[in-house]
Amino acid sequence: MDYSMEAEEVHAGFHPWQWQWRLFALLSSPTLSPAAAALQQPRRQANHVRWEETAAAHLFSANIPGVRKEEIRVEVEDARYLVIRTELDLDADADALEEDRERRRFERKFRLPGMVDADGISAEYTHGVLTVTVPRMHTRLGPAAVDLLGAGPTRDSAAPAA
Repeated sequence: MDYSMEAEEVHAGFHPWQWQWRLFALLSSPTLSPAAAALQQPRRQANHVRWEETAAAHLFSANIPGVRKEEIRVEVEDARYLVIRTELDLDADADALEEDRERRRFERKFRLPGMVDADGISAEYTHGVLTVTVPRMHTRLGPAAVDLLGAGPTRDSAAPAA
């Protein structure tokens, strides 16, 4: 086949796979692909919280390594939500890398069940694991005697006088 010089000039800068590389670059841009954006962001460590129910309490265990005890806040909001968060002291960590601060930042919010004793909540932080104990309110199960109040005939007053 004989190509003319004009056709060679038109195709001189053409590469057969060029359109695929351009398409790949376009689809890999962070604006179009959330997956590509996630790969370009610094990787955050996942802090998992385990919620376990026992007969006496609800137990929340959170892995928060590298955080000082003073930076942890455990709060009850609106008497319905348990909030676990870290408040980093930026003045004390002035030389810490931003990536390290981001890794130590943590916040989780849980809706508490109805029958819990919010005043009895306790927390313990040992070896990077925070354990929050939310005690259940104990209600009496089974039959219970109820004292009756008010005026009415009693056994002694109902007996006929002899």
